[in-house]
Amino acid sequence: MDEHTVTITVRDYKDGNQTKTLTFNGVEFIRRFLMHVLPKGFVKIRQYGLLANRNKKTKLELSRKLTCSPTYQPKFEGLTTIEILCILVGRDVTVCPVCGKGKLQATCSLTKGASP
Repeated sequence: MDEHTVTITVRDYKDGNQTKTLTFNGVEFIRRFLMHVLPKGFVKIRQYGLLANRNKKTKLELSRKLTCSPTYQPKFEGLTTIEILCILVGRDVTVCPVCGKGKLQATCSLTKGASP
């Protein structure tokens, strides 16, 4: 940036993701920058249509029904955490790693959403 110009680096996606520099006068830079600012009272919407949070579940069910898509059932529904770990790892995780005979027991567990 100097008294009359502003230089920024941009990524040109059309030209193989090359990084390029653009130089604007101050007024043009401010004009382009303010194009990204929403007017007062407006809220940016990230998803709309089928993926809008308000209707996502009902719209996706309807779209799957209309397109005759298969319904997917949760793979681990009704299983405990230990059972899920055993399936994912492919072995019994409750077996003692030292002797191979005894069973380990959970002494405490974290509540959902708690950090360790």
